[in-house]
Amino acid sequence: MNDIPALIRQDIESELPQIDKRLRDWLEQHIVSPRLVILSTDPDGTISREFWLVTDEVGHKDSSYRIVYDPQTQKYGLEMTLNTGVQWYMGPYGSFSRAAYSL
Repeated sequence: MNDIPALIRQDIESELPQIDKRLRDWLEQHIVSPRLVILSTDPDGTISREFWLVTDEVGHKDSSYRIVYDPQTQKYGLEMTLNTGVQWYMGPYGSFSRAAYSL
């Protein structure tokens, strides 16, 4: 599928109902329209590439992690901003729900 935002929305729609209610409530508040972001694939910030942002902060800093979709591996993973300011992709976790449970 070439329409990655549609694929992401489809994954969320099919997996979200199976997620624990407490986590599902949090996710529903933090899911954003998928958009491209540039993230570092190493904690030093020397190598970076494009990912699709799936969750983000809402109004205030309430989580250190965000769910992203990696178009190269076609898997969901987590991103966090390190104290150095590097936005680091921590690697693939698999499905959307698996990444969500890793938050």
